[in-house]
Amino acid sequence: MMSPQPARLGLSRSCSTAPVRTVIYEACTSFPSSLPATLRSRRSSHLSLGGYNRGMKNTEKKPIFFDIPADAVLPDYDGYSIAAIPSLISTAFGAPDPRAAALHAAVEHVIPDGIEKVVLLVLDGVGYDHLGRILAAHPELALHRLIDSGAMLPITSVFPPTTVSALTTYSTGLTPQEHGMVGYRLYLRETSTITNMIRMSVLGSGKGDSALDEGIDPKTFLGVSTLYSRLRRAGVESHILIGKHISGSGLSSIIYDGKEKVHGTVTLSDMLVSARRILMRTQVKTFLSLYWGAPDGIAHTYGPWTDEFTAELRAIDAAIERELIGQVENTLLIISADHGFVPMRESDYHDLTAIPELEHALLLPPLGEPRASYLYLREGTRKRVMAAFEEHLEDGLVVIDSDTALASGLFGVGPVREAVRDRIGDLIIVSTGPAAILHPYKDAIKLKGMHGGLTRDEMLIPLIVAKL
Repeated sequence: MMSPQPARLGLSRSCSTAPVRTVIYEACTSFPSSLPATLRSRRSSHLSLGGYNRGMKNTEKKPIFFDIPADAVLPDYDGYSIAAIPSLISTAFGAPDPRAAALHAAVEHVIPDGIEKVVLLVLDGVGYDHLGRILAAHPELALHRLIDSGAMLPITSVFPPTTVSALTTYSTGLTPQEHGMVGYRLYLRETSTITNMIRMSVLGSGKGDSALDEGIDPKTFLGVSTLYSRLRRAGVESHILIGKHISGSGLSSIIYDGKEKVHGTVTLSDMLVSARRILMRTQVKTFLSLYWGAPDGIAHTYGPWTDEFTAELRAIDAAIERELIGQVENTLLIISADHGFVPMRESDYHDLTAIPELEHALLLPPLGEPRASYLYLREGTRKRVMAAFEEHLEDGLVVIDSDTALASGLFGVGPVREAVRDRIGDLIIVSTGPAAILHPYKDAIKLKGMHGGLTRDEMLIPLIVAKL
């Protein structure tokens, strides 16, 4: 059987006919009908992936194919996703990249010719609908002015929609199957270790960056060119502005190769002050990549639909207005995110150890993400495991054969990096509703907000493009 191609993001015409430069503020489930027809026609139903969902019968030895729920949202790797933003940045600097063709066509009317400086601000955990509702409730926000003079539209995250995968895509322009950073906690065959991919720490070591002691070289681990290296060859300086507490992290040492400098900051305010100063003093083409992680921490701790999250977004808006708007010239501002969030209750977390048939079937504990878990099976146990999932799988979870997920394009386009196959196990439990797998690690707690699954709130993120 030929592997089916990934289905497309579905857009309805029922909500608004506003032009693309105007954000859709209505709390509805559709997007502006005036968005490009290619984006408007993309639907998420009918993506068949090998595996199980609840109620299916395991009557065949080969994987059973089923439809991902129609309200799931899949990565749009063909143009309207995070993977196109690095190419959009290159194009803005006068180096057209065909991978940004679709996205560039949607926003080219707000990108002036001869732009000298580009600022990318990635807000961790800010979904498209979530931001739209906050904007609708707060007409005083400065983002309204940026959107009115520029553009805001929905794009998708990558799969899994998580910081490790998304930030690596921002830094390379490659999809997860190409760059290999496919989750928070992975089995690395290179070192035969389970590794936290943000800290690059080996499970049980008690030491950050301990994977480097196992032989991981941050300069060669990715094995691909970064956006910053490509821009440097084109005469563009790149500066990275991130929280001081992560400026020397394992992930940062891997994905920022080719930058001019990493600037560690304490708050968003001093981050934007530093950005403004760099923009005002530089005499060469300059790209600033800013990452602010506080929204993610707030959504995990308090939940995404909370006063705390709204207050953080309003504070971000005020800092942008104070430090950037009207302060610099000939500068393009791009604001986006790595993923969105879904609220979680304690009862939404499910412990695989409660399924007795799995007790001796798993070679390793679940890896990846609680909402995108990679399972490694002992030889000869697949049939028993699939039968157990048929009986015990909770609503909002689907089990996917890992090989079929790759073949179907869930992890990206282009060549599949050899290491990826080792890092995604034999089966993937993907969340398509309010459910997650509780991972058996010391730092695994039942958070009030999560991401990593295929729901609209996790997968759809905003893209704002405007000239400062």
